Amino acid sequence: MNAETLVLEELKAGNKDLEWFSKNFSELKKKYPKKFVAIKDQNVVIAASKLETLIKHLKQKFGNPNDFLIDFVPDDKYILVV
Repeated sequence: MNAETLVLEELKAGNKDLEWFSKNFSELKKKYPKKFVAIKDQNVVIAASKLETLIKHLKQKFGNPNDFLIDFVPDDKYILVV
């Protein structure tokens, strides 16, 4: 697989994870309130209260944290306006 194809595949996977995060936002707020989450292949891999802790665990377990979608999940009091 050439470099361009690899980059395109990674972008597609990242877009799928972002779509999954948006689609499952309400459920994620219930399960991971006030947590940072790392998502890969439409699954929460690690959740932590502090971003630094999340990054540390990702590095220890997987190596490169750049391979994951990382986002903050607010609690139910937060309202997302789009």
